[in-house]
Formats: sequence, structure tokens, C-alpha cells
Amino acid sequence: MKYPLHVIIRKKISGLISNLLSSFKKHKKTDKFINPQDVQTILLVRPNYRIGNILFLTPLINELQKQMPHAKIDVIVGMKLAGEILKPMENVNEIIDIPRKLLHQPVKLLNFIKESRKKKYDVAINISGGSTSTQIVLSLVKAKNKVSFTDKKLWTDFTHLQERGKKKYLHMGLESLEFLRFFKLPLPDNNPSLDIKLTKTEIDSAKNKLNKLLNENHITRENHKVVALFRNARFDKKIQDEWWRELIEAMKKEDDSFIFVDILSPDIPTKLDDNLLEYATKDLRELGAFFRVCDLFISADTGPLHLAVASQAKIAALFTKTEIPIYGALGEKNKNIDINNLSPQKVAKMITS
Repeated sequence: MKYPLHVIIRKKISGLISNLLSSFKKHKKTDKFINPQDVQTILLVRPNYRIGNILFLTPLINELQKQMPHAKIDVIVGMKLAGEILKPMENVNEIIDIPRKLLHQPVKLLNFIKESRKKKYDVAINISGGSTSTQIVLSLVKAKNKVSFTDKKLWTDFTHLQERGKKKYLHMGLESLEFLRFFKLPLPDNNPSLDIKLTKTEIDSAKNKLNKLLNENHITRENHKVVALFRNARFDKKIQDEWWRELIEAMKKEDDSFIFVDILSPDIPTKLDDNLLEYATKDLRELGAFFRVCDLFISADTGPLHLAVASQAKIAALFTKTEIPIYGALGEKNKNIDINNLSPQKVAKMITS
């Protein structure tokens, strides 16, 4: 994936800082394990602003619920809106968000430091490797055990370090499960996936919202298949609007019962075509539930795609840059399509077949 210049510069500066600090630190791998029975509180440190990276924590959170049901989890995130996706999960206790540009907001910085140090955890987990922001946070929080996989950019003190070795899972969304190794817990074999554990209440509410949208447009659900689509994506993963128009037209030719709902966002404030329905919400769990009650969700590789996966929606994921085995839509019912060198008409046939 090709990043804009400002992102490349920021990443290089962050990398240089981490490399410099890590040069003064000598880390030794330890084979020590943490007894799960000794753990009551866990902190996951993932100060990231991307929805997908927050959703990629759900396999670990759900597996900890199964294997360590007595342990409560706090999560430090970079965006409160994304973090709220995790809040209703059974073993999640608190979401702590880091305001952007903390150094330019000293009052918020002091409040965050106070909040992050108000309790001591049994375990704090470094999810992000050599990330500078993650290590700053880890150096602030209080924890009996601080764990990480080895990384040449580490400069924070850890009580438990392991070589990552050969990963069990190729998909980035399942990588968080590797941290079960620190507790000597088994890694699941039964096709794990993302899951935000939507409630029946949330699903029923989404059904009501969809039915209301259809009724307002004089459309009967029984005679139609509802397709939600999200057109935005980061950088060069984004698919052009004209391509989407051709895909919609081709899908209608394949099956005239399709009704399309354009999912709007701050980056896509208006719908693609007047013939499309539209839906928008700032509540990401509500949005995920809406994806689930539609007959199909179509998207490029972006945060809402993984939200749809974590909401158990039926998905057609369209890829142009990133690798499907690493970032594809998990789940046997979902279709992942590399659209490079394919016409919208060909992709429409693949989706509807």
C-alpha cells in the first residue's frame, strides 16, 4: 500500500526515535510464563486510531473470556469512538482513550497520565511491537507484569519477552491470539474470527431501522435483497466512484431484486446516486448491526469491512492493494475478490454467483 508523504515522514521520525532509544537498551528473552490463576486485571495497550486495528483485538478478548473468565480487561486506544466498539463485551471493564496531539494539549496529557496510573494491573500487554506511542504508554502504566514479543525497536522495560517465532495465524486479525502464549494457554484451532458479540437488542434495533428505511421508500423487504456498500478506504485502496456505479448497474442486471444502501461517513457525505438509499450513524456497533441485517455488505479493505466481519455479516470484500490471506474478510460464507484486471461486470458475476 502506498502512503502519502506526511504519513511516510511521521513513520520515519517515529522509527528513528525508537531506534535511538532502543540502542541504549539491552533486552533478554525470558521463558517465564504467567499463571492465569494469578491474573485478575489485564491491560491491552493499542493506542491506534484505526477501527480495524481495534477490531483485531476481539479474538484475544474473546479467547481470554473463555480461558480466563475471572480476568477483567481494560484497553488503551487512540480513538474513543473505535474503543466504544469493545465496551459492551463481557470481560471488558474500561476503555481509556488517548487524545490526539497530546503534547499540544498539556491539560489533557496530565489527565491521561493520571488516568493511566490510577490502578495497578496484573498484566499489561504490548500489542504494537516497537511502536513509540505504545512504549510511552507502557512506561507510564503500573503493572506487575509487562509482556511483549521481541522487537529491535523496544526500549521499555518488560518482565516477559518472547521470540515471536513461527506464527500460527497468517491473518493480521488473528495475530493478537499469539499473546495467549505468555499464559501458556492453547491457541484455538476452530477457525477463530473477529466478533464484537452483538446483542439481540442491537440486532433487533438494526432490523427496525432497516425496515423503517425501506418503508419510507415504499420498498417491501420480502421481494428484495438489501446490499449495503461502503465506498471509502485509505489511500490507494479506495475504489473510484465510476467503478462502483458500473458494479451496481451490473449487479442489477444479474438480479433486479437488489436494493443498494450507500453507507455515508464524514469522508463520504453524499450518496453515489439518487437511486440509492442512504444510511449513516456515528455509533459503530449500531453500524455493524445494520451490516448484519442486510443481505450483503460490499467494501474495499477498510475499517468497516472488518466491522462487518466482527458483526457476522455476509460480505463481498474487494481488494486492489493489500493481500487477501493477511487482510481478507474472515469467515467461510464471505467472498474475497482481487479486482485487479477485472471489470465491474465480471466482479458482479462473481458476487452474485
